[in-house]
Amino acid sequence: MRRGAPPCTGKALAPPGFAEATQGRPGTQAGKPALPRRFGFHVSIAGGIGRVLERVVERHCTTAQMFTSSPSQWRTVPVDPEEAAALREGLAAADIRPHFVHAIYLLNLASPDKELWRRSVRHLAEELRRAVLVGAAGVVLHLGSVGEGGRAWDGVRRVAKALREVRERAQVALPLILENSAGAGYTLGGTPEQIGEMMALAESAEPLWLCLDTAHSFAAGLSVHTAEGLEEVLGRVVAALGPERLGVLHLNDSRYEFGTHRDRHWHIGKGCIGREGLARIVNHPRLKGLPMIMETPGTVEEDRRNMFVVRRMLPGEERWKLRRRR
Repeated sequence: MRRGAPPCTGKALAPPGFAEATQGRPGTQAGKPALPRRFGFHVSIAGGIGRVLERVVERHCTTAQMFTSSPSQWRTVPVDPEEAAALREGLAAADIRPHFVHAIYLLNLASPDKELWRRSVRHLAEELRRAVLVGAAGVVLHLGSVGEGGRAWDGVRRVAKALREVRERAQVALPLILENSAGAGYTLGGTPEQIGEMMALAESAEPLWLCLDTAHSFAAGLSVHTAEGLEEVLGRVVAALGPERLGVLHLNDSRYEFGTHRDRHWHIGKGCIGREGLARIVNHPRLKGLPMIMETPGTVEEDRRNMFVVRRMLPGEERWKLRRRR
């Protein structure tokens, strides 16, 4: 998610049911005109989910992402219904939508370790139910690793089986959103084709969406930083997953160079993808209708700067001034 280090030297793709998943939810304000573009951050839940609203407002978000528990622990605390209701109502009043939940980092749906695999399935099913309570539009998840010596195809099948079991356990129709990886080591999800194989084998787990992370794509050797490369990558996404799978974009610059398989996010325009490459992504006709979540490191002021930089990338007719929300 938020990883940092010094910087290095036609038609929008809309997921099936996206309108239904956001329209009428607690995070949606009926009758209020939607803002033309949706940008936001992954924000901390330190101090409880009751702190999420103030954090997204002070960062001038119009979409957002959050955990519902510590990302590095299996243990969870029940979501307080009153806090969840207040969050839903506050996000609706501020017209911050859609918002997403990110699953914890410990999940490994590709693991050959049966106990870890089963624990991951149980936790993700519970995460879906928790996401419903906070009014989220879906749960974003990392796919995991097959471990040293593991075979990728076996991991693909384990992920697909896990997704099916999660859906059966949770009995919740909220989208599971598979995030592409940097392709390091034995980690799965480094290519659209591999994620497409998982989805094809997990048909009963629908709805399944894709979260495309720009920093992960760049690190994995997908040329999203060039005009020609971006067209090729989006063409591969459509060919492997279909034209309506892409549900959310993680908009991050990369601390490390292209194709290194090193996952380190950096500030917008200050990393190796660069301002020109990210501006091309932000304004691409196939992507501009998607909610775009930044996971850049740093302080509130750094987040505000990143938001300002992103909005300055918009054409003049779409650009609108940041304003402090009360």
